Amino acid sequence: MKQVTLRSYGVWFMGALFFLYEYFVRVLPSVLDKTTNSPLTTVSISSLATALSTYFLIYSPMQLFVGPLFDTFGGRKLFLINCLLLSLGCLLPLIPFGSLFFLGAGRFVMGFSSAFGFVGVMYLCATWFPRKHLAMLSGLTTALGLVGTISSQVTFSYLHTTYQAIWVSACLFGLLITLLLFFFLPKDPHGVQLDKNLWKNLKKCLSHVAKKPGAWVSGIITGALYMPFGAFADLWSIPYFTKVCHFTMVEAAQLVSILNISWAISCPIMGWFSDAIHSRKKPLVIGGIASGLCFCLLLMVTNASFMMIACLMALLGICCGVQVIGFVACADLNPENMSATSVSFNNMLCMILCGIGQPMIGCVIDRFNQTHLLAESYRVGLSVVAILIFVSVALFGVFYKEKRTC
Repeated sequence: MKQVTLRSYGVWFMGALFFLYEYFVRVLPSVLDKTTNSPLTTVSISSLATALSTYFLIYSPMQLFVGPLFDTFGGRKLFLINCLLLSLGCLLPLIPFGSLFFLGAGRFVMGFSSAFGFVGVMYLCATWFPRKHLAMLSGLTTALGLVGTISSQVTFSYLHTTYQAIWVSACLFGLLITLLLFFFLPKDPHGVQLDKNLWKNLKKCLSHVAKKPGAWVSGIITGALYMPFGAFADLWSIPYFTKVCHFTMVEAAQLVSILNISWAISCPIMGWFSDAIHSRKKPLVIGGIASGLCFCLLLMVTNASFMMIACLMALLGICCGVQVIGFVACADLNPENMSATSVSFNNMLCMILCGIGQPMIGCVIDRFNQTHLLAESYRVGLSVVAILIFVSVALFGVFYKEKRTC
């Protein structure tokens, strides 16, 4: 039996630091168009969304390989290589010509290396902790990742710094975390079974997971419940609140922080609750319905006060906290030696929805803005999020079958 020790939590914390940094970098686009000397002020919404979506377009297919890579080679080397790569990727948008192209290239590199973040942390959790703690640790990991989101958006919104300074700061922050990982992240403990035949392991693990309908629907509902963050908070929230709701830049950043803080608080509680009631399905279905209703209400009250919008954002974050249970719901369907593959398969489906959702929303906003008011265009575009949530809840409720006690 695996024992929970102080060292176990130390290992989890070091992996979660990389996940924090991944989130720090992921949400930077939400503040780029308001920075001084930004080369992006003249590009269209759809063009910018397409360039930024390269992050998710590489992040998603990489999930096919990330899980088997961790199950094959362990954690330390992969964490170090990808944290360094993520740091250096932040320098590509600084190339002074073809700014939109190199922003897209930089986001591509960032998406590639970030693909190892959450799956890697869950691999460490499955390696160093008993399985009964996974849902709670999934929530704690997400909560720490959201610290990166909050620190990124609030800090740069208050500082009103330059486009160039943002990317340099992000690079230096990543290099610092790389050093911490190098000195404090240990190798896997003795007794961990690693299959060194990568391609054989890749085929075996992926075919086993992909044959289960429950794995597909758990990935879809996980992605749908992440859309308020990956497709709204990370990209469209600040433009929406400043242009449609007419809040200031600082107020918009505060609203996004409220969403992230409430999610950070909710995630570990929802994970613990799922473990306590021995069910993944009930919290996901109930939380999914509540999340969809909250997002619909948020789009309907654009003329409300700051306090009312803040309350809605807090409630949305609390309801969406059940999202972290989706990863464990997929892992519960598969053997323990396929834990990383299960989480990566789930995460792949999650990020595919975000990769498609960001440019889809941008295109809808652009198209409707030609014949409708800007506020109406944003509401129609962002309604895609609510639709996906309700559809995913219906699919999950029908096709996911709990086969084991948690």
